[in-house]
Amino acid sequence: MYAQVVDEADVQFARRVDRQAMAAVTRRMSQVNDVRAVWALVTQWAVIVASIAAVVVVDRWWMWPLAAVVIATRQHALFILLHEASHHHLLSNRKVSDVVSDLFCAFPLNMTTVGYRHEHMLHHRHVNTDQDPYWAHMQPDPSWHFPRPPVRAAAVFLGDALGVYMRGHMKVVTPWTYWGRLLGGAKPRLSKAEHARYALYVVGLVTLLVTTGAWLHWLLLWVMPTTTVMMAFFRLRALGEHPLDAEGKGDETRETRDIRATPLERLFVSPLHSNYHLTHHAFPSVPFYNLPHMHQELEKAGLLEDGVNRFDSYLGRKDNSLVKYLVRKPDARVSAPKRDVAAAPTATPAGSGVPMHS
Repeated sequence: MYAQVVDEADVQFARRVDRQAMAAVTRRMSQVNDVRAVWALVTQWAVIVASIAAVVVVDRWWMWPLAAVVIATRQHALFILLHEASHHHLLSNRKVSDVVSDLFCAFPLNMTTVGYRHEHMLHHRHVNTDQDPYWAHMQPDPSWHFPRPPVRAAAVFLGDALGVYMRGHMKVVTPWTYWGRLLGGAKPRLSKAEHARYALYVVGLVTLLVTTGAWLHWLLLWVMPTTTVMMAFFRLRALGEHPLDAEGKGDETRETRDIRATPLERLFVSPLHSNYHLTHHAFPSVPFYNLPHMHQELEKAGLLEDGVNRFDSYLGRKDNSLVKYLVRKPDARVSAPKRDVAAAPTATPAGSGVPMHS
């Protein structure tokens, strides 16, 4: 369990939800299941390997872009597993978790677990404020500013898929990378263990490519998807997580969202239950496979409100979809709220009970 963190988001959470009543279920749902984590990791890599094999076996030009898109969805899933490791609940042994995350999630995506963790913890503590590194990166970048007309919105995601916004994305990612921390001065400093396992990764990758001669496959089926198609998926998910079009007010429960995604959206946009982002912020000690259960707890507590912190889908046609929010007229609501959040349980006074960041 994490050390207690008491901040404005905790206060807001306590005003709306009886955290004391949730303490037992939170502890139970925070148990790390190594088997489920390893299965998730193996599954992503199995799909990646099968996609590359399909390109070799089918040997048709159209198989390359198809495989690249599939691989991009699994790269996105590997990023979510890296995120799990940043919270120390990918595996129950934290040291082993960091090693596994670096070798099989972070390094292949040109990131480091510790580098990502450093900024991600700041994000959790200072959501949508100047001290939030994600907020600070996105605010000066016009491509993150929504709402915008449908054609202009589509142009942004097409630009991601074509690599137009690669430079902007790299500014965000560089502090998380090995070279950004080694040469760019990004915090924290690299440890000897990180140097050793990065060298191991590079030697392993080069050996594999030299042995198989798969340099073109690596470039077109791995490097290019991470900087193009995957970033389009990443942007849509990120836009669904926190509103960026209004000044942050320090209320995490109103500035973070859960999205009920369709099966296809969960495959492409929000793998491994990453659509439950408000639930994750409310219960960051809970691993990804238990987020649906905790989402239901927030539903029962009356915390979720349509068009504010809960949407039905990312790209659906219904009024309560993220895409309708992103292309709405400025200051317009997507749909009328279906719940009165003010009527939610208020039995727990601010600052008491179980810490939100447990």
